[in-house]
Amino acid sequence: MKIWMNGKFVGGERAKISVFDRGFLYGDGVFETMRSYAGKVFCLDEHVRRLSSSMKAVRIRPPYSEKRLKDIVRKCLEVNKLKSAYIRLAITRGEGRFGIYYTDAFTPNVVIVAKEFGPYPGWMHSQGISACVVGVRQNEYSPVSYVKSMNFLNYILARFDAKDKGCDEAILTNTRGLIAEAATSNIFLVKSGTIIAPSLDTGIVPGITRDVVIRIARKMRITVKEKKVTRSEMLGADEAFLTNSLVEILPVTKIDGRRIGEGIPGEFTKLLHISYQKEVIRQTLS
Repeated sequence: MKIWMNGKFVGGERAKISVFDRGFLYGDGVFETMRSYAGKVFCLDEHVRRLSSSMKAVRIRPPYSEKRLKDIVRKCLEVNKLKSAYIRLAITRGEGRFGIYYTDAFTPNVVIVAKEFGPYPGWMHSQGISACVVGVRQNEYSPVSYVKSMNFLNYILARFDAKDKGCDEAILTNTRGLIAEAATSNIFLVKSGTIIAPSLDTGIVPGITRDVVIRIARKMRITVKEKKVTRSEMLGADEAFLTNSLVEILPVTKIDGRRIGEGIPGEFTKLLHISYQKEVIRQTLS
């Protein structure tokens, strides 16, 4: 594996970050996770645009232009001879002294990893997964909640909590007890033919796949409502599914031990997943 670090490719065994890097010290950095199909990164423009927005939100000086970052990502696929790949683009504030605030002119560290994509187990899409609401909360008043930050402890602890309860995935509520998102994905519900998504102001990362699904659904003339969602409303849904760039659209058939709808992947979930894959093909061939 060849990893791109700060302007050059290095072997995986030589890819090192200083112990004084603020990403290591404080989780002071941002990242994007992407997926390529047939050698083309899906929604690359949107991912790099969100990365730029994240850097602006946490005041990291952009080390490269958006065009340059996209070119490097494509080069990573080429150098590693990858078609179907997982790509992670990470940018930290850089190396610095101990302490959370300095006015030093930090030089950001940029690391891009691309590796062969390993498909998820087939049963996850054919049967659906289980999820549960956990005690870890998302702070909708914090700007960090809306950023793809390296500080992932909230989500890590949420996933631990879910696994302790025998569930596959964690669902986080915000400080007001409203449904926010899952540990590594956005959540959608289906009720009486309407797609329901927790609104962005509930404290969620604005998912790239979330946007694609909403756009696809509206193009198909399916009603989509972005709104505040309660736990009881979620448990009363006909269908539920999760979205992120790697898993695409993943059915959730049980939440908090209760069956969602018929307890099998729903028709809207399956239809949207097929439509999503068609969008992937369309973009890949364009």
